[in-house]
Amino acid sequence: MAVENKETELENRLPEIAMILMKNLNFFTVIFIALFMCISTYGIINEGSAKDFLIRLPHIQGEPWKTPVLAFLGLTGLMLIMNTEKKSTSGVIWGCITELLLAAWLTYITNFVYTGLIFLVFADYMRYIKIKYTYFMLVAAFVIYLTANFDILSAYLGLAPFSYYTSFYNSIVRGLISGSVSFCSSINLLLFIVYMIFIIHFQTVENRQMQLMNEELNDLNEKLREANVQLEENALKIANMTKIEERNRLAREIHDTLGHVLTGVVTGIDACNELIVLAPEVAKKQLENIANAARQGMTDVRRSVKALRPDVLEKLPFEEALAKMISEMVLSTRVKINYENSADLDGLGEDEEDAIYRIIQEGITNAIRHGRADKIDISIKNQRGFIMITVADNGLGCKKIKNGFGLSHMKERLDLLGGELSCDGSGGFTITADIPVRLK
Repeated sequence: MAVENKETELENRLPEIAMILMKNLNFFTVIFIALFMCISTYGIINEGSAKDFLIRLPHIQGEPWKTPVLAFLGLTGLMLIMNTEKKSTSGVIWGCITELLLAAWLTYITNFVYTGLIFLVFADYMRYIKIKYTYFMLVAAFVIYLTANFDILSAYLGLAPFSYYTSFYNSIVRGLISGSVSFCSSINLLLFIVYMIFIIHFQTVENRQMQLMNEELNDLNEKLREANVQLEENALKIANMTKIEERNRLAREIHDTLGHVLTGVVTGIDACNELIVLAPEVAKKQLENIANAARQGMTDVRRSVKALRPDVLEKLPFEEALAKMISEMVLSTRVKINYENSADLDGLGEDEEDAIYRIIQEGITNAIRHGRADKIDISIKNQRGFIMITVADNGLGCKKIKNGFGLSHMKERLDLLGGELSCDGSGGFTITADIPVRLK
């Protein structure tokens, strides 16, 4: 992995390396030509051949020493501009114009002997243009290079060809000087071509990656749109389900509360009808108990409508609430209820307490209303990781059990807790509910 990273890093740096080599080569070549022209001019004058040299020269640019000095200053300025990062479009445009003008001026003061600076400037600005303009820039660079290289501009401007400066040396020196300049031009052209290959390659890869990223983004956007549509549909379904669940919850709460209270009221009033003549005081006391039970039932109905728990579970600990509910039913109906609890009911969740409370409440109500029972046995105990609730009565029983409103709601409550409900209608009616014990 480390080797691959190093290879990738080196590959990414190849254009930069090619550019550095081009800068150094161009700087060396231009300074070499400027110094050669200066030294050659002074050497020819010192040898007494100035007259022949001046006859050959069509144009004199000034004192010879100025050429290398101006070349050095111009090259320094050109390198500084190239090394400056262009962050804006206007900076790129003005930098390109300045570099082209400096390159043209340096080419002019060296009598168009070397025109490789054109490739250097174009290479520098290939980084800032899009790939679709790259080939246009390549054609423009080669047109300018060929125009200057064929001495069209130098002849038009009356500048001395490089051969005038080398003609006063022997053939070996002339060959070495001319060969060196040609070699530098060739290497510069080769570096330019290599640089352009790397730039075009990286721009193509980058464009391809951008294209792939755009395609992935489009796919992602499409999936997000589909997901948003699905979320809206799911939100609508959840809202509808919530309404249904809330409606069912309220129906359960009202059924449990009203059914329980009204059963006690009806049974108690029936007993009062029999006692009102024989024992008016007992009947009066019984009516007071019925009224208190009815008031408590109304309070529970109001709280159920407001999506709260039974009032007694809010005010009392759970076991006390169960005992109070059972004792109130005994007082209002005169039904005998035996209640035993051997289970640990501390730390139960509100949903667990609600389920146990409502199951016992519904069991008592069904036993009195439908079974006509006068005795009910209620037990709560722990058994194999479950809380087992049993409500058994001595009523009429039921050979064919149908899940009415009360039993259906019991089952719904237990399903939410992962529990189970079973019923037995032989010899009275028995309800058994198993609720798994949660880890505290």
